Amino acid sequence: MAVVGIDLGTTNTVVASVQGGRVQVLADDEGRRLLPSVVSFHPNGDVLVGYPAKERRLVDAKNTVASVKRLIGRAWATDEIDRARKRFAFELKEGPGQGPLVVARGQEYTLPEISAFVLTRARQIAEKALGEPVDRAVITVPASFNELQRAATKVAGRVAGLDVLRIINEPTAAALAYGLGRSTKERIAVYDFGGGTFDCTLLDLSGNVFEVLATAGDTFLGGDDLDAAIAERMAEAFLRAHRYDPRTDPQAFERLRVVAETVKMELSTIERTSIKLRELGFGVGGTHLELGFGMTRDEIERLAAPLVDRSFAVCQEALQIAQLPVTAFDKVILVGGSTRIPLVRRRVEQFFGTPPLDRVNADEVVAIGAAIQAAALTEVARRRSIPPPPAPRARRSSMPPPKRDSDDEVTMATRIPSRIAEHERAIAPGATRPSSPAVRPPAAAHGAPQVPPAPPTMPTATARLPSATSTLPLPGLRPSSPPPEDVGATIPTPLLYQDVVRAAAAAEAAPQTPILVDVTPRALVVETVGGWCDVVVQRNAKIPCERTRAFTTSSDNQTVVQVRVAQGEDALFRNNTFLGAVELVGLRAAPRGDVTIRTRFEVDESGTLKVFATDLGTGREAHALLQLVGIAATDTVEAMQARHAAARVS
Repeated sequence: MAVVGIDLGTTNTVVASVQGGRVQVLADDEGRRLLPSVVSFHPNGDVLVGYPAKERRLVDAKNTVASVKRLIGRAWATDEIDRARKRFAFELKEGPGQGPLVVARGQEYTLPEISAFVLTRARQIAEKALGEPVDRAVITVPASFNELQRAATKVAGRVAGLDVLRIINEPTAAALAYGLGRSTKERIAVYDFGGGTFDCTLLDLSGNVFEVLATAGDTFLGGDDLDAAIAERMAEAFLRAHRYDPRTDPQAFERLRVVAETVKMELSTIERTSIKLRELGFGVGGTHLELGFGMTRDEIERLAAPLVDRSFAVCQEALQIAQLPVTAFDKVILVGGSTRIPLVRRRVEQFFGTPPLDRVNADEVVAIGAAIQAAALTEVARRRSIPPPPAPRARRSSMPPPKRDSDDEVTMATRIPSRIAEHERAIAPGATRPSSPAVRPPAAAHGAPQVPPAPPTMPTATARLPSATSTLPLPGLRPSSPPPEDVGATIPTPLLYQDVVRAAAAAEAAPQTPILVDVTPRALVVETVGGWCDVVVQRNAKIPCERTRAFTTSSDNQTVVQVRVAQGEDALFRNNTFLGAVELVGLRAAPRGDVTIRTRFEVDESGTLKVFATDLGTGREAHALLQLVGIAATDTVEAMQARHAAARVS
């Protein structure tokens, strides 16, 4: 069984794998490495994905779904869904749990199901290219994706039959693909402008440690918006010429959007282009109406300028979060197909004051990083299952350690470490950074390797945790006293020295697995009395992390407590993205204030959230974890898996 990395993009999806210590971006039978993230439901019952679906978009837009990544994980009653309903030709309707559904050929599909079809096709391409089954994957998402969007992406992976080893952020994967920081310490900015989303992520790189300093993003900003602007310009030209507005016909306007993408791509390499679109409408007596349209690079850059301006407002936000000047960065990486627009490249160089790096394909760099991380996680799991080798009795080899790859050249066959030591836990805020990228205690010359105590330079996670007796007001709960300030609690992070020693004994000077220290894109909050928020996990907190809060009941004999959770920075709960609620039932009947409820929030390495509530008096814990808004329950996912398995995907 093979493991792959998948960049599940708005416009295109890319799959990559590590084979023989090298990353390969996997191609289909025709040698194409980009898989359009388009799904079309054919009248014969087949589900077409990729290029065949993109062709069907020109003739059957109502049953062809594209750009669904922009909508995944969003609740029905949001501005983004409302804008999508007006823009897209396919039908959207409200489903159970406030989640949107796609309606095609009389069938209803959740958005994770649509993404699952794309993942299934990517899996088929990988299995054909590798010659073996694929059952595990690392999938990337925009750094600014919230908990609902990450959870929905995981569901898509499960429906496609993949064990999702981890969800990692696209900019972090891109930095990993470049392999920067292996020999020096450097600070980089990742400018990620894709088809549907934009992220700016700032990282510190030191050896094998990739530490995110700050991230900011806009999950509804990308090349799709420029396509729509060009299509609008075409529609206006057609209206002036024929007194017919193609925007009133969803199929006609969808054709304009498809052609607009071609115009955008051509004007990234040439100064002027023109197209002729036949049978866009019908005139008097059924005569065919044609559109002849031309555009120059200057014209498209004027259309693109407001979108590019929005991207740099996000960059400024990331810099403010990191409290760093724009001159603090050694290198800038471009990610995403929209960075091929000449205006974008010029503006990036002007903003950061340095030419951006582009030696790795901007469309493929994220999948390369995901594949590297997938291989690293697989190697770590393999080593955990191997018993420690006996200590060598012979003299230590005098051969020099293997050379590392040069940082000057990164090709499609980016090398990764052939032997990887366990070093997986992230460094929490306040931790001491490792002084060396590879820390290995010396092994004993005879007998089993001895594990020394951790030296003072090893990372120690310091989490800001409230005291166990602190209380905060929730709806239906009340504080017994004003909440105290959070107190620092030092919690040693296990670095699994045993695995480091085993790796050192197996191959001296073997490089370690990349350590990805990411952050939460948004604050996690709970609703308190009066509809206000208490911030549990701050925005930009290092992950994985854990926080706890304690509350007391506000009425006599209260037996039910509900903790409502949202994501965002607004002081009013209703203005943030509501994630869901955890309900604790069966509390012991007691006077108000006598029952204390502890709520524990855990954010894992993928940035996904778990919430637990416990009655401290009885030890009773909520059986249900956080039920996310719009995210399918387990039995629903199983039903989707069964329907998905029966579909003919090609």
